[in-house]
Amino acid sequence: MLDRLLHLVTGSPAFQFLRSVAPFDALPDNELAAIADQLGIEYHARGAALFTQGQSQVKDLYVVMKGSLEVVDEQSGATPYRGTLGVGQTFGGSCLLLNGGVALLSAKAAQDVFLYTLAGRAFLDLCSRRREIHDFFADSLGAGMLERVGIALRQRWLVPRADPSSVAFNRRVGEVCARACPRCSPADSLRDAAQRMQRERCRTLLVTDEAGLPMGMLGERDLMEKVVAGGLDPLSSVAGVMTPVTAVLGEQAPIAEAMDLMLRSGARALPVVDGRGQAAGLLEDEHLLTAPGGSPMEFLRELSATRLRKDLLEKRWGVVRLVRSLMLEGVRVDALGWLVSAVSDAVVRRLLDLALEELGPPPCPFAFLSLGSEGRREQTLVSDQDSAIVFADGAPAGAQAYFLSLGERVCAWLRQGGVAYCQGDVMASNPRWTQPLSAWKKDFAHWVHVPESQAALHSGIFFDFREVYGEAALATQLREHVAGLLAPRPGLFFRVIAQEAISRGLPSGNAALELKQPLAAICDLARLFALWEGVRETNTLERLRELLAAPEPGRKTCEDLRQAHSFLLQVRLARQVAGATVNGAEGAAGRGEINPLERRFLDETLGLIRRVQGQAQRLFVRGE
Repeated sequence: MLDRLLHLVTGSPAFQFLRSVAPFDALPDNELAAIADQLGIEYHARGAALFTQGQSQVKDLYVVMKGSLEVVDEQSGATPYRGTLGVGQTFGGSCLLLNGGVALLSAKAAQDVFLYTLAGRAFLDLCSRRREIHDFFADSLGAGMLERVGIALRQRWLVPRADPSSVAFNRRVGEVCARACPRCSPADSLRDAAQRMQRERCRTLLVTDEAGLPMGMLGERDLMEKVVAGGLDPLSSVAGVMTPVTAVLGEQAPIAEAMDLMLRSGARALPVVDGRGQAAGLLEDEHLLTAPGGSPMEFLRELSATRLRKDLLEKRWGVVRLVRSLMLEGVRVDALGWLVSAVSDAVVRRLLDLALEELGPPPCPFAFLSLGSEGRREQTLVSDQDSAIVFADGAPAGAQAYFLSLGERVCAWLRQGGVAYCQGDVMASNPRWTQPLSAWKKDFAHWVHVPESQAALHSGIFFDFREVYGEAALATQLREHVAGLLAPRPGLFFRVIAQEAISRGLPSGNAALELKQPLAAICDLARLFALWEGVRETNTLERLRELLAAPEPGRKTCEDLRQAHSFLLQVRLARQVAGATVNGAEGAAGRGEINPLERRFLDETLGLIRRVQGQAQRLFVRGE
């Protein structure tokens, strides 16, 4: 008998918690409040066994409120798969819906854990009334099925080995940062701020205005250098000494994005904001370096500090080991994609530093752009180069020649490190793609206003651009220009790129699976609908997330596309990590390599893509 501590949960805390937990975030407030009023709480001490796979009866749906659960698939092979369910994740839904209430996985408390519980009868009643809730737990493209597929992939393609990295890399910034970060006002005196630091035993104060918006940070070093060593009056205001905010992180930002931003800015701490832009906490580098799974940050820092080009290119391939260990720990594939891209960004930035040391200072401001999969932060371990350079208008004579030399060096060095040239020569070494801002604006205007087959090709590469080095303002100006071109929703342009997305071939029958085909199809469709709705994100999963509230292609379809994209990327990364490549190129995955569970997921994925292609044809080609 489980050791339980039960009581009813009422009021707003449970309601607010469920509002951020899928799939309950899809419910209207009145229905969500009714569900929140039915919740109970269970507490289990660390190490307590909750359920045994295939034996225990699961009577409730469980949502992790605090702490974590360890789940084990005892039937997954000689070495059982172990995963972790963290805050906001659920256990028991699929058991109740699909397995007669019998546990599909074993579960125990990995830490002292508090669980919200919803009675099985209430859960099943909710599923009967709300198809989106039912499908989340029971649909073959749901998150639960994706996890089971991930288990199978890891067991077949990867040989487990001990590694200190953990699913902490799965988490979002809001789960890692210091929520109870001491704050002060910019009008406070330095003496008051120093006394607050002493009382709170902290090294950094977050400076916020009256509305709670972050304005800066005040650290021990600021006080030491400017007050103690610099002789500044302790009664001076914090505003004159603080480090102004130049970048912030959203609560939902991936850990990899936080690592990337810290490396780029050189900051040791960054404010974390909520959806309204108000300060929600402070993320310090020690949160990333000392928490389990901190090794990715150490690896990125090591790359950024490497002096010799040869060493840098050799160290780059350490990402394979890192991705492998994180996959074995159950890290989500979207987080892995961010990590691979962050490693690629770090290498490119360091190579640009080395190239600039050889060439001397640039003649004008510029930005180095990543395009295609790297621009979307979806680069895998086997990818080619897609890059460009935009430089400021009014540059002196010889500027293009300078930037071409810069692009040629970086592209050639990447090639030496095993990153293949783009077959279409879409690289910063090509004068066609190294040009001033005004020329780029003319190109995008031509692609939008005079669309042809090339416009569709370029939409799949250039419309996914992302600045990785240099003046971010240039990329921002170009992005604003593109948004202005697309705001009127030019019908011919959308018809042309829709036709490209619709005509992309997909494997069928027992044919070998070229994983890039369905992945590219999902990217094409997400881009099409995102450009139509004015979504600025380039990452496919983020585009689909922002499209959840749009009328087309529909919330359920977007959720399914997200799961399908993650499934395909999981398979692709697992095969790459396992070495299923030939001379740097991926081989096709034969149907015999895919087990029945994965085959069902694959068939559903291909069917989903075809349905959305049909939807795009009706909307953008036929105009229905």
